[in-house]
Amino acid sequence: MARGQLGAVPVEGVIFDLDGTLIDYEGASHKALAAPLERRGKAFTWETHANIVGTKPEDWSRNVLSAVGLSADVITPEQYAEEYFREVHGLYSSIPAWPGTLELLARLKERGFPMAIATSSPKASFDEKMKHHPEIIKAMSAVVTGDEVSRGKPSPDIFLEAAKRLGVRDPS
Repeated sequence: MARGQLGAVPVEGVIFDLDGTLIDYEGASHKALAAPLERRGKAFTWETHANIVGTKPEDWSRNVLSAVGLSADVITPEQYAEEYFREVHGLYSSIPAWPGTLELLARLKERGFPMAIATSSPKASFDEKMKHHPEIIKAMSAVVTGDEVSRGKPSPDIFLEAAKRLGVRDPS
């Protein structure tokens, strides 16, 4: 192959993250992450938020509390995650799909590409979000949620599992 030319590579599947990729989740998530901290006199910054995006609740809750200096005798990571999920639940209906998302999914589906979502969100949270986006879930051939893999992002486990469920021959 001549330099600068790319050969055709067969696409066996397309895998999407959910939050911040297909839906505009981070604004609602930021509000819900901030509320329990503000009740305890702490501020939540976008810098801290950026450091936890895509991680599992057991990881991000611990990291946020450490970053803002709240000890487990004030609030445990488990309590923080529970308060977050209660806060964000009321915001799910206001979370839009990103502009162009539905058109992209429709075109990929029309062309026969199998698609999957690989999200760090726990299944219960994912299911609640998808109640407001049935057109997204209908386009998918597979879904993997954060509680279905042992290692969260940045480990590739969730994406490898999604590729496996799509029937990708060698996802590594």
